[in-house]
Amino acid sequence: MSNTSHRWRSPLRALLLSVLAASAAHAQDENIQEIVVTGSRIAAPNLTSTSPVQVVSSKEIQQTGRTDVVEILNQLPQVIQNSAVDFSNTSNSLSTPGGLTTVNLRGVGPQRTLVLVDGKRLGSADANTANPNPSANLDQIPMSLVERVDVVTGGASAVYGSDAIAGVVNFIMKKDFEGLNIDAQYNVFQRDNDNGFMQGLARERGMTVSDGSTNDGDTFTVSITAGANIADGRGNVTGYLTYRTADPITGADIDFAGCQLVLNSDGTPRCGGSANSNRFSPAGTTAQYAVVGNQFVPWGLGVDSTPPPEFNSNTYVNMYRDNERYMGGFMAHVTMNDYFEPYVEFNFMNDRTRVEIAPSGLFENSNPYNGSGFYSINCSNPLLSAQQRSILCTPAQIAADTANPGSTSVDVNIGRRNIEGGPRIAEFEHDNYRAVVGTRGNLTDAWNYDAYGQYYYTSLYNLNTSYLNFQAIADALQVTGTPGSPTCISGNAGCVPFNIFSEGGVTPEQLAYLYTDGTAYGTVTQKIAHADITGDLGLYGLKLPTADTGIGVNVGFEYRSEDLAFKPDAAELSGNLAGFAGASVAINDGYNVREAFTELRVPLVQGRTAIYDLVFDAGYRFSDYSTAGETNTYKFELQYAPIEDLRFRGSYQHAIRAPNIIELFNPQNYGQQSFLGIDPCARQPDGSPATRSLDDCMRTGVTAAQYGNGGSTNTIPQCVSNQCGQVTGGNPELDPELADTYSVGLTWAPGALGLVASLDYYSIEVEDAVGAIPGAFLFQQCLDTGNPEFCSQIVRTGAGALTGASVQTGGYILQTGVNVGELTLKGVDAQISYSLPIGDIGSLSFALNGAYVLEAGNTPLPEADQSYDCAGLFGTICQTITPEWRHNLRMSWETPWDLDLSLNWRFINGVDLDANQSDPDLNPTGDFDSFNAHMPSVSYFDLSALWSVGTGTTLRAGINNIFDKDPPLISTNVSGTGGPNSYPTYDILGRQAFFGFSQKF
Repeated sequence: MSNTSHRWRSPLRALLLSVLAASAAHAQDENIQEIVVTGSRIAAPNLTSTSPVQVVSSKEIQQTGRTDVVEILNQLPQVIQNSAVDFSNTSNSLSTPGGLTTVNLRGVGPQRTLVLVDGKRLGSADANTANPNPSANLDQIPMSLVERVDVVTGGASAVYGSDAIAGVVNFIMKKDFEGLNIDAQYNVFQRDNDNGFMQGLARERGMTVSDGSTNDGDTFTVSITAGANIADGRGNVTGYLTYRTADPITGADIDFAGCQLVLNSDGTPRCGGSANSNRFSPAGTTAQYAVVGNQFVPWGLGVDSTPPPEFNSNTYVNMYRDNERYMGGFMAHVTMNDYFEPYVEFNFMNDRTRVEIAPSGLFENSNPYNGSGFYSINCSNPLLSAQQRSILCTPAQIAADTANPGSTSVDVNIGRRNIEGGPRIAEFEHDNYRAVVGTRGNLTDAWNYDAYGQYYYTSLYNLNTSYLNFQAIADALQVTGTPGSPTCISGNAGCVPFNIFSEGGVTPEQLAYLYTDGTAYGTVTQKIAHADITGDLGLYGLKLPTADTGIGVNVGFEYRSEDLAFKPDAAELSGNLAGFAGASVAINDGYNVREAFTELRVPLVQGRTAIYDLVFDAGYRFSDYSTAGETNTYKFELQYAPIEDLRFRGSYQHAIRAPNIIELFNPQNYGQQSFLGIDPCARQPDGSPATRSLDDCMRTGVTAAQYGNGGSTNTIPQCVSNQCGQVTGGNPELDPELADTYSVGLTWAPGALGLVASLDYYSIEVEDAVGAIPGAFLFQQCLDTGNPEFCSQIVRTGAGALTGASVQTGGYILQTGVNVGELTLKGVDAQISYSLPIGDIGSLSFALNGAYVLEAGNTPLPEADQSYDCAGLFGTICQTITPEWRHNLRMSWETPWDLDLSLNWRFINGVDLDANQSDPDLNPTGDFDSFNAHMPSVSYFDLSALWSVGTGTTLRAGINNIFDKDPPLISTNVSGTGGPNSYPTYDILGRQAFFGFSQKF
């Protein structure tokens, strides 16, 4: 695999895009006699859904101008991206998964949203064990074949099995395409970059952020779809081929994301960066130095300080991923007779993503070969100047090491970026295969069946380059000889002394010795065998005397196995890669489940006065997991229509989610995350003393000597770049999650008015939720109460730090998986569509999709009194943004000139900082933050046009976020580092223009 993305843009694209052209044929419309609504396997004429369903049509997809499935879903008010570093669905850390896109319904994690294609589940995205929430990768969905997208609220485990806690996203595909269609689209982002606030902060700190108009993030997508009817119209073959390429956008391209928005201890904002920036701190002191020339000078933070302030790592952060994707596949079916209609589906995807982040280096508190995380420098090192040597070592130490080089060393906490070598680079490549072979048909007039086998396989190859090797660093800092001819004391072959003590001292030869590449390979395999039979018992006379239609029943069996293997190489397993956030872990495990299910639909009363339709539905599924054991899920639903135009519906569903392979079997792994931000017991990043008392900090493992005199001589190393350590890992003793989902709603569709409206209330209550206790919550509870249940999860290093290098050396908060407690989601979804004829100039239509969150509750520990509600809040405890109200309101004008114009208003309600609430579980310190107190409401406006200009030719164009609205800003003290100083719920990339065409032959 190439280290540059440009070779991916190969001349093969022209050949690949022409392969399907020879398959052009004619189309045939098919009259659908029965409808299958997502959430049920029983088809019936004019069936309506008992569960709330949001629908995105293929026309709406074109109007959005989005060419990636996840970009469309993330616009829905019911979908929330889960954290401030979840932008573009590309991780900011190269040691965690990249190149994936997932959907997070209701904001409770993508692992709780089941993704289906025509009612068949997709497997996990990839095998990377750093992925805490494995779920389906939406990149494999061919946009050109999507007929519509159904989003179902609440549990659907009785129908589809595990994982449907928050709901289901079901992609309904076009199955009987005929002819040839070529579709192409070009997208580009544009920003004014006129955020005076962030530009002013950058100037104050001597940093540079983008200024003035920029165009970037160019995306080009082309697809060919070809289909033909076969067997005298009794079957169809449809094939597709898609190519997509996208150019990256980084923090350097966006003014408000070009540096870290940091708060000083007094609450004032500043432009910050990584403290790993030419900083040398001798062990046992509070002194901090930087190298200027070949001398140590005091390390400072201000613009007038010498040397310059922290390293601006935000300029490297990926906001929009460098991506290239090839997709292809086909679907075929043929009716041999009434009993036998074989069908086959095959999909392939090759997806490549390249990510660059800030350079590797010597990271503070991170050396795994020293218990303190510091670096050892021998006192007679000839690369040290006399001044530097005298600061680090005593005369006696210098003399002893001169007599015996390597015998006397001092520990120095070093934070220095590899600015000479450039950014760290990760390349992710996925090959994905999905094959379905099945048959369906009518056994009798009353009974039909569907039986299929599905094989799903995805492979991951991950290459990480430009990483310094801790072991090589330790080797190259132990030096003897003369300044003009230094040599490594170890005498190891190839060792080149590392000269970080003089400006310009690092050479390509030194880096060649220090670099180590890391690679990993993984696979996910899913196998499904499924068979179900559906009967219309009314043909046997089984119907109630008060109903016009008979009882419907569905019975089936499913076997599913999931296997995952992840194999990092020796470099990644060792933890030697500097800046890789700990060692990778290997895994090779799996599970299987056998399930039997049934569903029953009973029309109770139909065609009576005040009872146009009254229908009862029920479903049950028995599951036997090789890991979780036996589980039961079930549902009860009722629909009541007093008249044809008005329908009430209610449902209760008991759903489960069995722990996945990563949650069960992942070994413990050290990493760094922004869940806490900074350690209040260490010296603060701006040099001020600790913000919590000695007594408080001693509860978390701090000693009086480490804390210092009133905190003024505090020697505890601070978490680097607002990233404290954590240890994550699986737990084979996990129990399944249990969820009870209630929904009550109505649909009103007075045909004469051109109006369709629905209003649905939902309540989702999850028990034994699988996850980790939120790190910020756990730490604050320990500070305030000293409860050993919390404090036992905090492991400091020998120097007292909450940042370290491994599970063994400490420096972390334990975040391994447990059945943590309860989640509660309550809210209301509203959908309204209205069509209004306007005479000779066409018609207007309005479509509203809104979501109101009543409660987003979390009880982080079982049977604990602590609980909090995150509705309308954001912050370190809530870990995401949860606006109480979001909506999309689209107004479309269908003109008589084959031109459709559409204006969409996207609205996100304002939110408040969780730590500013009166709830002590959200604000345990009693402190308030004035800068981050409130993020205001935001409105975005999108304009698009579809124009049919000739036979089979359609042009489209539009602009999303017309006014280039900047997102509300928050500090990295809240959002964590590695992000755009905001949340991905908002538009962070500026306005986007798109131009496309579709040609049907």
